[in-house]
Amino acid sequence: MGKWGVLGAAVTLARAAWTIRTWRLVRELPREAVDGGSVTVVVPARDEAATIDRCVTGLRKQDYGDLRIVVVDDASTDGTADIVARHAEDDPRVELVRSDGPPSGWAGKVHALHVGTADVRSDWLLFVDADTEATPDLVGRLIAAAREHDVDLVSTAGRSTTSNAGWWLLLPPVNTVLFEGTSVDGSRGKALAIGHCILVRREACERAGGWRAIAGSRSDDIDFATLVRDTGGRTRYVDGAGALHTSGLATFGTTYRSMRKSLAAGMSEQGPATAFLALGAIGLAHIAYGAVPIVTTLRGSKPGAVAWLAQALAHWTYFRRVDQPRAAAAIAPVASIAFGVLALDTAWRSLRGGATWKGRDIRD
Repeated sequence: MGKWGVLGAAVTLARAAWTIRTWRLVRELPREAVDGGSVTVVVPARDEAATIDRCVTGLRKQDYGDLRIVVVDDASTDGTADIVARHAEDDPRVELVRSDGPPSGWAGKVHALHVGTADVRSDWLLFVDADTEATPDLVGRLIAAAREHDVDLVSTAGRSTTSNAGWWLLLPPVNTVLFEGTSVDGSRGKALAIGHCILVRREACERAGGWRAIAGSRSDDIDFATLVRDTGGRTRYVDGAGALHTSGLATFGTTYRSMRKSLAAGMSEQGPATAFLALGAIGLAHIAYGAVPIVTTLRGSKPGAVAWLAQALAHWTYFRRVDQPRAAAAIAPVASIAFGVLALDTAWRSLRGGATWKGRDIRD
C-alpha cells in the first residue's frame, strides 16, 4: 500500500479522533429534574396507531406540574386520532388537533409542528416524535439541562428499545457524519438537534420565526436548531441517558428506511441530479472506506490494521453511549460499507423517485 496506505490510515485516525472528541463534549442530562415554568408538548402524528398510545401515556406520567400535551393528527388514515381522543377524554391536559395535511410549500412534519404551536403561550415548547416513550422525569431533566448549560434549546435522541443490526451497521457511520457537519453546542457549522426530542424556549422560537420560517424543510430538526442559533439563541445537544426511547429504530428494516428518509430529506433541496451525484459519491467513498481496511489487513498491511482499529474505536465510543453491545465495534468497516450501500440506494431513489415517507414524496 505504501504512502497511500499510510494516508488512508491517517484519514481514518483523524475521523475517529474527531468523533471521540465530540462525544466527550456531549453531556448527559442532569440526574435531578427541576421545574422551570410551563411546558407545552407538541407531538406530530401521522399513521402512528402502533406507537401513539405509549407516547402519550409516557407524557401523561411526567412528574412535572404545569404541562400541556398537544397531539397533531396529520391526516392519518389509521386509528391514531381515536387513540389520542380517548386520552383527551381521560386527561384534560391532552388536546387532539386535526390537520388535513400540509399546504403547498410546506413539509408535512413541519406543518404539523406549526399547527401544534398555534396560540401556545407557555414558557417552553417540547417537540417529541410519536414513536418515542419518555421516562417520568424527562421534561424536568430537559429543563435542568437548559438551565445548566444556559441555553434556549436542548435536544436529545431516543435510545433503542431493542438491540439490532441497524444500530450496529448504520447508525455509527451516521453519527460520524452528523458530528462532522454539525456542532453539539452550535459553535460551528449547523447546530445539532435530533427530531426525537427538542425543547425550546417559546420566546426564542418566536424570535426565530417559528416553524413557518423553515416551512419547506425536510431536515427540520437541524434546520430549526440552526435557525434558533442564528437568531440569537443558544443550543445544546445532550445525551438523554436513557430518559427517552424510540421504537422507530427497533429493527434493521425500520432503521434502514428511517436513515434513507433522512439522507434523502437532507439532499432534497439540491435537486434530483445534484442529490444523486452527491449521495453517490458519499456511498462509494464509504464503501471504499470500509473495504480497504478489510482487504489490506487480511493481506498483512499494518496501516490497514490501524485504519480498522481506528474505525472500531469510534464505533465503540458510540455504542458505549447508546447502550449497544460494544463488541459490535469489531465490524466497524462492514458498517461503513453498509452505510455506503444505503447512500447509493438513496441516491437512486432520489433521482428516479420512490423516496417516500408515510405516503409522501420526500422531494416535494
